[in-house]
Amino acid sequence: MPKRTMAENSYIGLGLVYLGCLLIQFLLAGMSIFGDPSKWAAHKMFVHLFGYAIPVLMMLSALAGGFFKRIYKEMMAVFLLLFAMYFTANMGWKISWLGAFHPVAGVLFLGAGAAAVRKVWKPQEPVRSKEKNRGLLVWVLAGAAGGLTAGVILSNLIGIISFYLFDHPVGIKFLPFYLAALFAVMVPAWQYKKKQKKKEEKQ
Repeated sequence: MPKRTMAENSYIGLGLVYLGCLLIQFLLAGMSIFGDPSKWAAHKMFVHLFGYAIPVLMMLSALAGGFFKRIYKEMMAVFLLLFAMYFTANMGWKISWLGAFHPVAGVLFLGAGAAAVRKVWKPQEPVRSKEKNRGLLVWVLAGAAGGLTAGVILSNLIGIISFYLFDHPVGIKFLPFYLAALFAVMVPAWQYKKKQKKKEEKQ
């Protein structure tokens, strides 16, 4: 067995928990269709507990462990498919073919999550030198994913608080997308400034 860092073990552990939660989602959907229809409410609510939270923790583990560049493609696929799951679930009642794609996206989602775990689980191969612009792309995607996640969480908090205060939910339209665009610019700029500061300190 290859030796792994604490960050890698945390990432793998969180990934396995995530895959388990996805399988429970499939189970709840099946129970609601073939058994008790009331289980559909559990299927709808359960995803909010782990959907965005665990992938964000996985990305933080990867950043802390210094292996984010190894898994950013798989994690971007996870976030895109998670968005597709929410989108098809909400729009499927209006456009039937989008609703039909929801379980297909779920299967792809499970595969993307498994690929993200496998990338760190298997022994690391020697990495060839990459172009400098590749690092910029990584931070742009990381910023966009972080902004999207922060926007979804913030939208939920605003909706919950406004519901208790005003008896109806209030929100900012397209807030996750605004924050995704903002973070996609701010995070690379912050990284560039950080590198420049390190260069100045060395000189």
